[in-house]
Amino acid sequence: MSSDRIESVDLRYSLITAASCWLAAMLVFFFHCDNPWWGVISAWVISSTDFHQSSLKAMMRVAGTFAGYFVGLISASVTEGEPIWQALALFLIGAIGMSMRFRSKFSYAWIIGSATAFILVVLDLTDPGSIYETAQYRLYEIISGVVAAWLCARVLRPLLGLSSQVKETEAISAGSSINLTPSELRMLIVVGGSVPLITTLLWSWLHLPSLVQAIATALVTLDRNVAKAQIRVTQRVLGCVLGGAIGLVAAEFATSSLFAWSVILFGGIFLFSWLHLSTGPFSYVGTQAGVAFILAIVTGNNPPDTIGPVIGRIAGMTGGVLVVGSVCFVLKGWTERSAAQKTG
Repeated sequence: MSSDRIESVDLRYSLITAASCWLAAMLVFFFHCDNPWWGVISAWVISSTDFHQSSLKAMMRVAGTFAGYFVGLISASVTEGEPIWQALALFLIGAIGMSMRFRSKFSYAWIIGSATAFILVVLDLTDPGSIYETAQYRLYEIISGVVAAWLCARVLRPLLGLSSQVKETEAISAGSSINLTPSELRMLIVVGGSVPLITTLLWSWLHLPSLVQAIATALVTLDRNVAKAQIRVTQRVLGCVLGGAIGLVAAEFATSSLFAWSVILFGGIFLFSWLHLSTGPFSYVGTQAGVAFILAIVTGNNPPDTIGPVIGRIAGMTGGVLVVGSVCFVLKGWTERSAAQKTG
């Protein structure tokens, strides 16, 4: 009986998550946002079996987006047309964002803020004329996803017999900060600042697609521990392959019918949420698979009619993960050699 109860709860949480992502898609379609997948991804990543944690993550996502919005606009305006200063801005955003991500109790807000600032600075490099419009739509997308997730949780949890309230005696806490060693802090500054620069140079040199997606993915994959970062790289690659493959197949079957597309989106999110919402070692694979699936299915302000852009976004996301994996591999080898020389 216990196992049946756990399965029932999992199915209900998956239902809420799928409904949240679908509602987020409808909202960003209504606002005609340029990159509607960001709204759906927002609803996806803040979904949780814990309403308290989901609400906290939603608040930090909105706060981080607004902070990154202003930092990105100011950085882009000051450095426009100056490649050296633009490179310095990318390095500083990455270095400060990564170090504060592990030093502040508002870690998630720093991740989202850094990613938003990166997007605007990179857009100033690749398409300067669209930066202000994109920044505005970015706010719409994030807020749409947060509102959809919060609304579905508040409405559906009671209807499905799940609690949606935070206990009055339970204080909302963002968690505790981490005391970094000097070597960890140096590593975060170097890696956090260099990865965006390396990614930007590679994508510009090789004319690869989806630079914004690559940098955003690389940023969230980094970790203060090289070994943990390598594990996250492996999990994200597995998730990219799993969610991307299923998403590309689903995109081929998606028609211009909104109903048919909605069924595919709802079903895919429902499926991947079993992993995403779990507490097992493969939950991160499910999270990344869901992101890749969303990138494949949510392509514009209507159901997809071609998979070309889909392949580009998934390739960009996978490429960002591989850049982090390469940097971590080099860094691990360097630290091991340094340790061996000291002991020798």
